[in-house]
Amino acid sequence: MPGFWTHIIFGKDVLQKVGLDPDSERKGEFNFGCLFTDVGKYCEKSSPEYSLWKLSHTTGCDAFAGVLCRGLEEVSRFYVMGVFCHFFLDLSVNQYIMARAGTGYRSGQLEIMIDRTLLKEKLTVDILKLRPLAELPPSIDEELERVFQRAAEEVYNIDSPSLSRAVDSMKDVFDDYYGRSRLFLFLKGLFLKNESAEIAFFRDTHDDPVNARMSPWFHSIAGWESRLTFKDLYGKAVSDAVRFLHRYLDGEEDWSLPAMSLMTGLPLME
Repeated sequence: MPGFWTHIIFGKDVLQKVGLDPDSERKGEFNFGCLFTDVGKYCEKSSPEYSLWKLSHTTGCDAFAGVLCRGLEEVSRFYVMGVFCHFFLDLSVNQYIMARAGTGYRSGQLEIMIDRTLLKEKLTVDILKLRPLAELPPSIDEELERVFQRAAEEVYNIDSPSLSRAVDSMKDVFDDYYGRSRLFLFLKGLFLKNESAEIAFFRDTHDDPVNARMSPWFHSIAGWESRLTFKDLYGKAVSDAVRFLHRYLDGEEDWSLPAMSLMTGLPLME
């Protein structure tokens, strides 16, 4: 799945295309929506937050996102728009990431490599010098938390997942890398295992992470061949998200998200 920074950058690109300011005072809640349930992947695998992250990308993806967003329209339309951005980016690019790296630690490494590539091109900055939590709201809105929990219970029968708890877990992981001294990071890099996703902060783990050379790759489920680059898929996601957001902002009330798996980009088999 796309990493933290890819989702943040994508959201900014989409907002600019629809004529909204990506650096407005609502930036934090929009960016938080762009992460959707991905904050749960930093939690223990036995936790409800981790389970929700997995399920919301593989089963009933449109149903959960739809229930969540409709419940939050009166709370934060910026968060809702962020969720839409997450949905269309994952729908387009996850199939590429799975084809190149599967779903294990190699996938996590590729996500970081793509983050690094996009950041270098768009911001010309080293990834570990950034402050990821500054992109998010300082606290989680209580009504947002309640609606999130109700949606998880309604769609997946998951009891009381906590956004706040998930963000705390994400912060613990990020604090091990972001904002640290050069010496600390040098030593950290020496002792990381090759099977760690975070090793990609320190060295290249994938050749040509965005497929700039247009090498063939094969969909992990459908089996078809593609030579599309990550940027091709990213561009399609921008177009799809902008088209959807234009309709949403124009007041279309009967919107619905595609009944597709965010993991494979294929129709849901339910």
